[in-house]
Amino acid sequence: MNLHTSSAAASPAPAPAPSRRVPVARTLGVSRMFGTGSSVVHAVEGVTVSFERGVLSAVIGPSGSGKTTLMHLLAGLDSPTVGSVELDGVALDGLDDTRLAALRHERTGFVFQSFNLMPALTALENIRLPETLGRRVRRNDRAWEQQLVARLGIAPLLDRRPGELSGGQQQRVAIARALAHRPAVVFADEPTGNLDMRTSGEVLALLSELVTESDCGIVMVTHDPVAASHAGRVVALRDGRIVSDTGARSAAQLAAVMLGSTATAGGSGFADIGATAVER
Repeated sequence: MNLHTSSAAASPAPAPAPSRRVPVARTLGVSRMFGTGSSVVHAVEGVTVSFERGVLSAVIGPSGSGKTTLMHLLAGLDSPTVGSVELDGVALDGLDDTRLAALRHERTGFVFQSFNLMPALTALENIRLPETLGRRVRRNDRAWEQQLVARLGIAPLLDRRPGELSGGQQQRVAIARALAHRPAVVFADEPTGNLDMRTSGEVLALLSELVTESDCGIVMVTHDPVAASHAGRVVALRDGRIVSDTGARSAAQLAAVMLGSTATAGGSGFADIGATAVER
C-alpha cells in the first residue's frame, strides 16, 4: 500500500503556526489513593504540574513512585481521588465516558513499550486505524502523514505487517500513528523499554525533534535516566510526590535523583547545576 498524494503534496507540509506555550495537560492538587483504612496507598499525593506544547517532558522515578498513575490521570484514563485534571484546556471533572473518550480520541496520542500494533494490518493501516475509531470519522492530513512517515524513515515499509518489522521499525510506526492526527499531547509509556541502546537513541532523538515539528507536547514516563536525558524537562517523582522539576540533565545526574541523592558525578549539588549544556 502506498501513500496516494499529488506531486504538489510531495513537498514537505508547512510547519504548524507558532503557538503560545499553554498547558496541554495539567493537574491541580491531585491525589490518587487506592484501598481504604490502614491499607490505603497514596499512589499520587498533592501533585500540581502542567505540560506545554513544543516540549519533550520526562516523568521519572523508581518503581512505585507514582509516575504511571500520574500519566493515567493526565490522560483521563483514571480519575483522581482529590483535585482536578485538565486536558488541552478542558476540565475532565464531570465529563461522561462518551465525552471523555471523544476528547482523548481527538486530542491525545499514545506510544507504548510493546508497540500495540495490530498484527493483521500493514504499517499504513495501523497508522490510519484511529481514523475509524470513535463516533466521529477522523481523517489525517495526508500531506502531514506523508511528511511524518518520511521523517521517521518508514515510507518503504508501509506495505509490511508488524511481524515483518524490527522492534525499532514497529516503534516508529507507533509514533507515526500517535502523531498523524496532530494531537495536542502524546503520552509515551516507556517507549524504548523493548529496544536496544542504539535504536533507543534514534527513537528518542526523533521524539525530541518531532515534538517541535508537530507543535504538540510529549509526556514520556520512564525509569531509564538515559532515556530521560533526551528530554528538555524532567519531573522526578518519589512516593507519589514531585521531588524535582528541572530542565535537561545528564543521565548521571538523573540517576542520582532517582536514587534519592542530590550529588552528581562531579560532586556538586544537583540544584546548583545550571540548565545549560549537559553531558549525554
